[in-house]
Amino acid sequence: MTAIASRCRSLTAGFAALTACAAFATPASAAAPVASAPAGCPDVAVTQPFAPWGDRADYFLAPNGGLERGASGWALRGDAEVQQGNEPFYVVDAGDRRSLSLSAGSSATTASFCIGVEHRTMRFFADGSRSSSLDVDVLYSDGAGKDRSMRIATLSGSGRWAPTDIVPMIVNAMAAERGNAMSVRLRFTPRDRGDWSIDDVLVDPYRSR
Repeated sequence: MTAIASRCRSLTAGFAALTACAAFATPASAAAPVASAPAGCPDVAVTQPFAPWGDRADYFLAPNGGLERGASGWALRGDAEVQQGNEPFYVVDAGDRRSLSLSAGSSATTASFCIGVEHRTMRFFADGSRSSSLDVDVLYSDGAGKDRSMRIATLSGSGRWAPTDIVPMIVNAMAAERGNAMSVRLRFTPRDRGDWSIDDVLVDPYRSR
């Protein structure tokens, strides 16, 4: 039987501090290969890409979140471009060879994907200049169909490739009134001076097992 416990994540490793606390279902068995949504969003294949850093949650890759299909599905602005060179941990596939380059004045937005209330957090890999920071926004439509955005994190550069903090999605709470399925995109925008590289944008479909 699965027990319900309060689960708080302290989001401080290597980037700006964030804290997300919510009631989570404590898993009673090992992770399954597929995350099943209560309703709405289709099942997706999941892995545990951040396990080497102590995060054993299941994640799925956002659409072309590893940039291995070039800029397909992404909306790139300014000097944003797909570059040769993967994050050095190769958590998705050892054969991956691309990542995303961002500089001041640029932005990059993923293709849309489905989330429900269970999609509580996201995380990715980044290499940002110590003197700069990176805004992460969720883009969505409100109940009246008007385009909205919500800032879910501002991350500080660490000067090297590293997993970002675990970032709360926040807007997932709105999915409950939409059949537990809402379409969102993620936008990444550097602040200040300094270049950023990002790779392997991953979303956590938290669920009891």
